[in-house]
Amino acid sequence: MKVIRAGRLIDGTGAAVQRDRALYIEDGQIVGIEAAGAAPSDAEVVDLGAYTVLPGLFDCHVHLVFSYSAYPLGDLLVEDDQQLLLRGVAGARQALRAGITTVRDLGGRGGVTFRLRDAIASQLIAGPRILAAGSPITITGGHCHFLGLEANGEAEVRAAARGELKAGANCLKIMSTGGRMTPGTNIGMAQYSVAEIRAAVEEAQRAHVTVAAHALGTAGIRNATQAGVNTIEHYNWIGPDGTIAFDESVVVQMAAQRTAIVPTITPLQRSEVRDGVLDCMRRSIALGVPVAAGTDAGVARTPFDSLPGELELYVSQLGLTPMQAIQAATASAARALGLDAAVGTLVTGRTADLIAVDGDPSVRIEDLRSIKTVIKGGRTVVKDGAVLETSL
Repeated sequence: MKVIRAGRLIDGTGAAVQRDRALYIEDGQIVGIEAAGAAPSDAEVVDLGAYTVLPGLFDCHVHLVFSYSAYPLGDLLVEDDQQLLLRGVAGARQALRAGITTVRDLGGRGGVTFRLRDAIASQLIAGPRILAAGSPITITGGHCHFLGLEANGEAEVRAAARGELKAGANCLKIMSTGGRMTPGTNIGMAQYSVAEIRAAVEEAQRAHVTVAAHALGTAGIRNATQAGVNTIEHYNWIGPDGTIAFDESVVVQMAAQRTAIVPTITPLQRSEVRDGVLDCMRRSIALGVPVAAGTDAGVARTPFDSLPGELELYVSQLGLTPMQAIQAATASAARALGLDAAVGTLVTGRTADLIAVDGDPSVRIEDLRSIKTVIKGGRTVVKDGAVLETSL
């Protein structure tokens, strides 16, 4: 048995901070939480009494094979899959060091992210737990077509979804609009109809996995919502003329069916539509739309340790409290990804994914930058800010 002593405990459920708690861990799971006291004589004790302990963080939108350089598309187009895998290894370590124990990769190539995910799960290399969509589904010449999965019409979309699931995807991604990273695509128009997106949703439901929809424009957000996707990525509400075109009726439907938004504000900071997009997000949150934290890490100037800064923006620009921002990166994220029965909160029966930080991020969200220890599945994987090598 392992006993983890926490000076302060944020369990991710939204409950108030608890003090002087002890978490009892067996076989990587939390089997009890009690007031800190004398540990069993045969227990391994991890003393985090000087720190705040909270669930391991989620980044619900990353691209582990992207370079996060000023022009990641240029790097991607000239690098082979072996080089992309090496980038993925480095990116996974960077994320883990930032306290991120689960990521959802929403765009890889050639099955690279599947190999990376499986190597981490086998403890060959260090990194967060990965949900991997593989190649995103897009129209011919559509956003991210260079990742290799073009499909047109309901039948082809269904076949593409089945193919990615067969190859090993444990989530799916569909491009509901064009994107800024892909020249020649239109962000203000829908790439797929409701029926086409629903074909992917039905295949995901058959496989018990979730679907993310890239949607910068209003038409794409509307179609993805009506099709029943689990999360909408970026959520910019751009109309055909390039201006903001917010549709409250769609937001009401999202709130009713618990469709979450993944804001990815970090790369948005350089966009001319930033203020309008943030206003749409604030209005949506006020209407009850859930938020699942995600950064779009891997795109230009967005490294894989960007999540703490993203959460700071949720507080300063979206109006969330620090505790709500923490929930967006823990319990709410786990719920949106279909993992809430296993991770996302520190309660009895959940996997022991947790981090320890200096200070109290429920008061000062910036304290999430002060990672001291990361424990994943009951194993210490980061100590004093350094990633520990795995041991088979």
